[in-house]
This record gives sequence, C-alpha cells and structure tokens, in this order.
Amino acid sequence: MGKPQIIQIFIRILLILINGIIVFYTYNNDFFANTLGFSLILCFQFFLLIDYLKKLFADIEKSIDCLLHSDYSNTISKEKRKNPLHDKTAMLLEKHRKLSLQTSSETLIFTNIIESLSIGVLILRKDDNGSIEVFQLNKAFVDFLHIPKFYNWQLLKEKIGSLKELISNWNFLKHTISLTINDKEENFFLKTSITQTNEYQYLIVTLETIQQLIDKKEKEAWYKLMNVMSHEIINTITPISSLAENLDDLIQEEVDKDDLEELSTGLKIIKKRSKHLTSFVDTYRKLAELPLPNKEEFDLVVLVKNTLQLFEREFQMKNIKTELFTNVNNSVFADKQQLEQVFINLLSNSIHAIENVENPKIIIDINQNKEHRTYIAVIDNGIGISDAIKNNIFVPYFTTRKDGSGIGLTLSKSIIEAHKGTIKFTSVNNKTSFNISLPINI
Repeated sequence: MGKPQIIQIFIRILLILINGIIVFYTYNNDFFANTLGFSLILCFQFFLLIDYLKKLFADIEKSIDCLLHSDYSNTISKEKRKNPLHDKTAMLLEKHRKLSLQTSSETLIFTNIIESLSIGVLILRKDDNGSIEVFQLNKAFVDFLHIPKFYNWQLLKEKIGSLKELISNWNFLKHTISLTINDKEENFFLKTSITQTNEYQYLIVTLETIQQLIDKKEKEAWYKLMNVMSHEIINTITPISSLAENLDDLIQEEVDKDDLEELSTGLKIIKKRSKHLTSFVDTYRKLAELPLPNKEEFDLVVLVKNTLQLFEREFQMKNIKTELFTNVNNSVFADKQQLEQVFINLLSNSIHAIENVENPKIIIDINQNKEHRTYIAVIDNGIGISDAIKNNIFVPYFTTRKDGSGIGLTLSKSIIEAHKGTIKFTSVNNKTSFNISLPINI
C-alpha cells in the first residue's frame, strides 16, 4: 500500500475518532440535538471509510478471482499501478498470464508430437476419487482399432473391446496381444506405464503393429550392414585409387630400375587389395545365398565329437581342455553339414577368446526337455563379450579379430533360424555361453 493511501486512511480514522469524542461530549452534556447530528456525521464517515477501502481493494479482489478461475483478461490502469499493492497485483497477473501462454504452447507441442507418432498412444488420467478421463489420444490409436476419436472414457471404453480388460487394472504391461477388428484378428505389441503426480495418476498405453516392429528391426539391421560394407569397400578402394594415380605418374615419366620395382610393388598391393575385396563379396554372397537345409537323421553327439577332433591338434598346442556332457537321445533331423559349420564357427570363436587365459577350457553341454527341444551350449572361460559390442555380435562383417571375416556368427544364426531354432549368448564374469535351441524333429 502506498504512502498517499496510508495518509488518507489515517486522516479518515482520525476524523472518526474526533467525531466520536464530540458525540460522547454532547451526549454527556445533554445536547441531544447536537448528539444526533454528529452521530449521523459519524455514520457517514464510517460509510466513506468502508467505501474507500472497498474501492481500494476491489481491483485486487477482482484480480485474485481471475487468478482462481484462470482468467487473465483483467487489467489495472497505470494510474492505479502507482499504488505499490496494485502494481504487485498487476505483475502477478502478468506473470501467470505468461505462464498460461507457455503452458498452452507446450501442451500444443506435446499434442502435435503425440499426433505425429506412428504408434498408437492413449493416456488416461485418474483422480483420487477413481474418476477416469482421457488425457491424450492420437490418430494412430483410433486408426489401429477403427474407432471414433472419443475423449469421453465412458464412450471410448465401449469401443476398444478386450483392450479395456487389459488396461482396467492399471498395471505395467509389455506383451503381444491379439485384437479382433472388423471381424479380423490383428496382432499388436502392447506396452503400458504409470506416472503419479500430486493430484492424478496417469496410465500411458502404447500400441504398435507387429509389422512396425519388424520394419524397425529390419531398418536397424540394414543400417548396420551398410555401415560395415561401406567401411570395408572404402578401405579397399581408397589405397587402390591412390596407388593407381602414383603408378600412372611413373608411367608418364622415363622408367628406370627403381621405378620398375615401385611399379611391381604397387601392382602387388593392388592385386592383394582386389583379392581381399573379391573375398569380401564372396562371403557376402555365401551369406545371402544360404541354401535351404538338406535334412537327414543323424547322431548329434557323434557330429560334435567329430568337430572337436578337427581342432584336436590346436587344443593340444594351446593346452585347451574340452568337456562334453550329454544324457539325451542323440538323434536329430537336420542338415548335417550346416550344423557342423555352426559348431566350427563357435569353437573357433571360443579358441580365440581363451588364447591368453589361464587354464583355458571349452565345455559343450547337450540336453533335451519335455517340450521336445534339443539344447546345445558352447561355453568358454575366455575374455568374455563386453557390453560395448554385445549388440553387434550377430551383425554381418562385424569382428574383433584381425583375421576374422565377421560372418561366422551371422552365418550360424541364419543356419539355426533356417532350422526353426534360436541362438543366443550370455557373457558374465569371463564366462561366455552360446546357447542353441533346436526342435528335435526339425
């Protein structure tokens, strides 16, 4: 409150006190007519004081009401803002007006981002009383389910079918579901998460079609493959191009004995790099043109033992101990040569991994379960697989070995998947295990 307003209030109160004393004096001295007159003046002074205070705080009260109802249309004139109380109220209004505009802009951006997503998004909001409302709903979600875009939860939940039952418990979910849409069954990947604020609990529901997931994984695989291939080709072409320029310059000049030696060396390098590039392309063709399995029935344990014998000399030279555990029916129906290639690739990797460790050991464990699947684990106590390269283990041409082609594990994965099996790995505490699962009657 400003100084002029304080002075005005002080003067008005002082006049009321003086008038009150006069009323008291006239009443004690039986001047009833004067008492009545000054009493009326006293009442009028009270009215003026109250009216002044009401006018003084009317704009402030109005501004507070606007803030309570998020209405920022009220303004305070420059004249009134000379009063510090009015000025601070006006500043408070302006601050909240800017915050409201910023919140509206951020909400609009947030809505546009959700609308632009190719995955379906539904966000529900629940208050302390359990009342649920739709907070956000994007076009992809309603397009997937072929339903209207209802923002009323009571209407929407009747349209989403069995999905209502899955999300009604407000639990964390992450799995594949089947929904019947227009009498046609479609598969989706459903994921839910919960966020709690002071007033509300939010359930975030996302839907992706299985094809979207497949496309995403394919794109990631192609990017990785193209990066490796372009790196390999550029590394081969660049020195060839540079050498070709140098040799061309030599030919243009008079050739002596030293130049001939340089020409010979350059041509040998070009030949070597070209051979490397040809080998690279051949391995790619080998990977891309993997034939279908030529299946036959054979003893899996015998195949593993024969493969181990191929490395027997290397095992002896490097003091590598091998162990084979099995207590199952050894007969499988598969492509013998392709599975042998898988075991050769895995054993080669294990030998490389245990080169510089004490007491190197490779264990092969074969067993079956009641689901009629055969499990093969190739385990070594080598250097392990670091977190930095775990995602690239099965990427074509990715290798950590100087003499490696980078297709061994990729080829092994393709062979196992062609047999309707799976291959995975774990690497913990310098213990790496490649685990293969195959159906018995492949």
